[in-house]
Amino acid sequence: MDNGKPLKKDDNIIYFPGLEKRLLEKGLENLHRKNYDEAIPLLESAIDLEPMNNDSHVGLLLAYFDAGMVEHAMNLAKEMIQDGIGNDFETMNIYIMLLVQTHKYSEVVAIIEELLSESNIPEEKLEHFQRLLQFSQKMIDNQMEMEMKKTTIAEWTGQELNLFDYQDPQAQMVLAADLNHLNIQPYLEEMAEYLQSKEGDPFFKTLILNVLKEHQHHKPIEIQKFGKEITIIPEQLHPVTKDPQLMRIIEVIGEKLEHEDPVLYGNIKSLVERQFFFIYPFPLDSLAISAWAAAFHALGNEYFGNTHTKSELLGEYQVVEADMNKADSFIRMIEEISYRNL
Repeated sequence: MDNGKPLKKDDNIIYFPGLEKRLLEKGLENLHRKNYDEAIPLLESAIDLEPMNNDSHVGLLLAYFDAGMVEHAMNLAKEMIQDGIGNDFETMNIYIMLLVQTHKYSEVVAIIEELLSESNIPEEKLEHFQRLLQFSQKMIDNQMEMEMKKTTIAEWTGQELNLFDYQDPQAQMVLAADLNHLNIQPYLEEMAEYLQSKEGDPFFKTLILNVLKEHQHHKPIEIQKFGKEITIIPEQLHPVTKDPQLMRIIEVIGEKLEHEDPVLYGNIKSLVERQFFFIYPFPLDSLAISAWAAAFHALGNEYFGNTHTKSELLGEYQVVEADMNKADSFIRMIEEISYRNL
């Protein structure tokens, strides 16, 4: 059938009209189902056929990110910024978050300072980027301090860890990484005391639990967080990324946002995952999953400048306002604590 539009041709391959749209649809469908191995080549092919298509680029960017292909995601985001594809600011936002994830804090500082000097950050997102700037500057200082003070494993093996002295998240992560390669038997009592304490940092406690799980520690141990306590067996814990509540909340939010606004969805997904890392291994209170999803969606809107109102979200998620308010109060409490740790 001749509809007046020429067929696309690449060497001996003829591409029929609308193929790029079909590839995009199939790619986004597989992305939604988390079939990244199938989504990525489909979206890459869609871009090959239509190199300036915004939806294909954003979908591929999220597919790379969710599949853990961080370097691919960073390179694509950089290309999108250079070529002016999509929303420049939102792409820049994702690029900055990827830089943070890969600990490239000097680049983060340089980009945000340039955005601030050019007044290119929307007012509603200014606080978020100022926090990122402060965090990255602090991480640079911490990295320099760690290089100056860092001791080797051999230097402190057999000594007390002095866990309460570790106040900086970067230092906490370095210690946890070292402990993964040590015989932790001499430190079990000290680690248990830290987990049981009311004063310990919830972020650091999650790192220590992961160390115990990595070492298949099979004895019951008590942990306190946020005024609650629970007894767990570390080797029986599910990974924080596989928490059933976490996965269900992300799924429910994804049903509302993944296709409508994939950038906002990616940002809210990161927010939810960060909060669950802090509360791990405690479950959220027994509110409906939809109430938690609506509250996370609302906070994401606030952070990233989306225009949905609270009343619209109540209707969209079909939740009671009192439940959403309760979920919102808890989420904001965790946010305050997590940002205090930056």
